[in-house]
Amino acid sequence: MNTISGGKLKFISYAYAIGAILVVLGHSTPTGNSDLPIFVDKIRTFIYCFHMPLFFFIAGFLLKYTTDKNKKPYGRFIKNKAIRFLTPYFVLSAIGILPKILLANFVNDDVSFDIHYVFETIFDPRLNVWGHFWFLPTLLFIYVISYLILKCYNHKILYCLLLVLVFILAVFPIDSDWFAIKDICTELIYFCIGIFSCNYIVENRHKIFRLPNAMSSIIIAIIYYVYMTVNNFFWQNWIRNISVIIIAFLMIYAILYFSILFEQKGNKWLDVLDGKTFSIYILSWPCQAAVEVFLNRVLQMYWYITLPVMFMAGLIIPLLFLHFYKKLKHQPKFVNLVFGVN
Repeated sequence: MNTISGGKLKFISYAYAIGAILVVLGHSTPTGNSDLPIFVDKIRTFIYCFHMPLFFFIAGFLLKYTTDKNKKPYGRFIKNKAIRFLTPYFVLSAIGILPKILLANFVNDDVSFDIHYVFETIFDPRLNVWGHFWFLPTLLFIYVISYLILKCYNHKILYCLLLVLVFILAVFPIDSDWFAIKDICTELIYFCIGIFSCNYIVENRHKIFRLPNAMSSIIIAIIYYVYMTVNNFFWQNWIRNISVIIIAFLMIYAILYFSILFEQKGNKWLDVLDGKTFSIYILSWPCQAAVEVFLNRVLQMYWYITLPVMFMAGLIIPLLFLHFYKKLKHQPKFVNLVFGVN
């Protein structure tokens, strides 16, 4: 997650901020809570259709934009991304594994103190100590193949064929979570479309993003999601996958519209998150998990208490940490990498 805080791509910072809020909101639903209304879980599922596709879209968009502006050696680029993504992935996973095992009775995951479990948490990102960390190796692996993707972009017919291929992979992904294979298949389409649409959006964003279209996109996405769930059309994987792609692009369009609107008018609340979205992504769920264990599992609070407290904890605690951490005279580079501090 990069940040562009100035210039004509300020709207990307706002899109990142909106995405970070959606991630925290999506993670705020207490699990294992019998009194949780079904509509709350459906809202969470709806958010899950597009909040991470948004990040992969922006990642592809920014890769194309920055490559055009400043060509960096591919090897150095991958090295920097690997250090940035894998440092928190391994360090925070190592820190979190023992507490998770000790609190096994309070979490839904199957945990055990053996080499097989440790091996799974490393090489199957979805089973990581922090489940949301699946994003880090997935995006890294996509960056690894981005060199070939950008090469294809220079040949329009070849890139169109590539888009067809990644669409097929998104609809019929390889069903394996090892090394993030399935997530790479499902998210690659957003990354490639981000590359494909970058120049056109930068040059024409005030023409192609309009309020009526954005509102229509949101309404259509919600109606389509409700229709698909009420009629149980999500039972076939390929239908569900196509539906998620449609909803994701509708909502990405809407989010980009509001991001561009904020670029014109400013938004002091989202400005607070500028440059902090990566840290929020890394730190939010550990904070929320601790709150959930205490409020939901120990005190057995109602969902309408646990949910907003989890949401506030996922945003406020990382922001407070960053606020006080950046006041320190000495900020070790390794610690910056662990917590995603720019």
